[in-house]
Amino acid sequence: MNFQPITILTFLFLSTAAFTQNDAYHENFLNQLQTEYSLMGGDWIFTSNEEDNIDRAGSYGSTKRTIEVNGQDFMKAVNLDIPETGENPWNAGYSISNVNTIRRGDKVIAVIWLRTVSTPLGGIAGRVNIFLEDVATFDKEFILTASPSGQWQQYLIPFESTDTYPSGDLNFGLHLAYQQQVIEVAGMTAINYGNSVSLEDLPQNLNIDNYPGADADAPWRITAADRIEQHRKANMTLRIQDGNGNPIPNTDVRIEMLRHQYAFGTAVNPRRLANNSQANPIYMDRLINLDGKGHGFNWVVTENALKWRAWEQGWAGTQDETVKGIQWLVNNDIKVRGHVLVWPRWESMPPDMEENRNNPDYLTNRINTHLDNILNYEGVRDFVQEWDVINEIAHERDLENTLRGTAGYTTGREIYPQIIQKILEEDPSIITYLNDYAVLSNGSVEGGDYQLYKSMIQEVVDAGVQLDGIGFQAHMGSSLVAPDSLYAILEDTYQAFGKTIKITEYDQSDLLSEEIQAQYTGDFLKMIFSHPATDGFLMWGFWDAIHWRGNSPLYDDNWNPKPAHATFTDLVFNQWWTDTTLTTANNGVVDLRAFKGDYQITVMRNGQEITAELSLEDDVDKAIVLLPVSTKRILDEAEVKVYPTVVEHYLTLELPYREDWKITIFDSTGKLVSDHTSTDFIQFLDMESYPSGSYIVNISNQEGSSVSRKVIKK
Repeated sequence: MNFQPITILTFLFLSTAAFTQNDAYHENFLNQLQTEYSLMGGDWIFTSNEEDNIDRAGSYGSTKRTIEVNGQDFMKAVNLDIPETGENPWNAGYSISNVNTIRRGDKVIAVIWLRTVSTPLGGIAGRVNIFLEDVATFDKEFILTASPSGQWQQYLIPFESTDTYPSGDLNFGLHLAYQQQVIEVAGMTAINYGNSVSLEDLPQNLNIDNYPGADADAPWRITAADRIEQHRKANMTLRIQDGNGNPIPNTDVRIEMLRHQYAFGTAVNPRRLANNSQANPIYMDRLINLDGKGHGFNWVVTENALKWRAWEQGWAGTQDETVKGIQWLVNNDIKVRGHVLVWPRWESMPPDMEENRNNPDYLTNRINTHLDNILNYEGVRDFVQEWDVINEIAHERDLENTLRGTAGYTTGREIYPQIIQKILEEDPSIITYLNDYAVLSNGSVEGGDYQLYKSMIQEVVDAGVQLDGIGFQAHMGSSLVAPDSLYAILEDTYQAFGKTIKITEYDQSDLLSEEIQAQYTGDFLKMIFSHPATDGFLMWGFWDAIHWRGNSPLYDDNWNPKPAHATFTDLVFNQWWTDTTLTTANNGVVDLRAFKGDYQITVMRNGQEITAELSLEDDVDKAIVLLPVSTKRILDEAEVKVYPTVVEHYLTLELPYREDWKITIFDSTGKLVSDHTSTDFIQFLDMESYPSGSYIVNISNQEGSSVSRKVIKK
């Protein structure tokens, strides 16, 4: 069955009373707003008569009937019987369009009452989207996924309009085809306060007090913790010996984790790194120091800079800035994944692709040229370790559709394995991923988006090319998915393909309270980390000021930590972090079970510290031999990095260990211009105000060993 966009019933005449005189329901709603929230005034967006609004509303994909209601503020409701699950939630819907104009910046409160009458399993948990959207573009002012219960619930949804909508240009309504169900809706209306109030003055009630599995004693927590212990840890045996191979008993050994094997990361803007045009010292510091103890992200993904259009047009930074940003990340032991080589919708490819949509040879040659250029670009090749090769393969289908039926392209999707094969010809070491959305956020292995994504993955696998991983974006909505359901999707994907899975773009709806966002982020992380097929969790930005939704998980606009920051850092750098000191037994051995990752081992003997590094990927049995060493720690030139040698804004210092470093800067005459001490591993020196010329930077440790470097200030 083909579903058409909602057609709102045209009305030829409404009495003046419908616009000027409130019926009982609308008068009750005004009284509620005044009594409970001290809100007065405002203009109705629809009519102020509930019967008129019901008559004006349209529906499709369901059986609709109007019913009488007793014991509520409203007197009438609409019963909507959805007979089957749709391929998409919007395959059944109900909505009403605005009567009065809303202007950009207006503050509006929308209200709707919902209850679930029945579902296929006889439960009371319905599932709908509540939305307000442009009738032509479907751009949303808000979309809320709700699970109405068997009792009437009022939803209050405040928003600030992002555009101007004349009469008839805005739809307020429901997507209903999540499942077979009967939903009843009443009291749909909205009040526009213009600029007389702030958005914060308007009440919000989304009926989201919790989510399935949120309870502290939920059974999934025990099984997830057991899987984390089994899959994310390994045994470490250290044998401490002297130069003759004799065991050294009763000696303290510190086992200090440096970084996780598992990827914990974020999307970044390379232009804000190193000595680029928007370099931001706070941004750089937070990337490497989230917890105030020098622990930060170990992976990042480029948010926009490596997208095809951005790479060629420079709107996310020049290619040189992108490369400098990548180099800074690599210098700080942060691994980089690229996003995205081909996003197969016209607006995400250069304009000449759409202009030549009827020329298949042009399209394929243009793709191959792009892949050759970016994958072999100095500073990208060998530094970007894995790529989202095709983004949103199940949703963005312009390329597929235009190639379908041309020579060599029966479905048009044959282009996708060809792209992967071309990439591996350019660089066989690249780790290849497909990436898509609306899988984890929809929360079901039966969902149409997930099944379509699976079918397209299967086509790529069947073509015989090397596909290394499957990416799930995880832009989680306002109706939060139960942790058990997340695990079911991961397990189904792994059983189907046996591929590595990565969470590539995590964030949440700003309709949720920050406290619920924090709790859910922790539970999401626990479940994802517990599944052995996953190898990483990347959020789609960590700072509100440049986040695409203005709602990142970790920091607000002013770099204040949000509640989820404490949740994230506690899990990643405390509960899932190994940093301990043990004492060797009589045989010189220490044993422990530790989280997988990179470690520094420090043995303290006779007042000296002897260090070694190891990587714990599987069980390790390692001998650490203690040879006589000097009591003075001598700085090695290779241990200290100072860059760039020609500096415009910030000079970066990378130091090998934490202690009271003394940093002095002298000008070309030998005059001291700066002198300070710091314990940080990474330091950013602001030289923007320094006069042009040459300078000597001297770094010395507490024992007087020093290294000097010459830099030029532009």
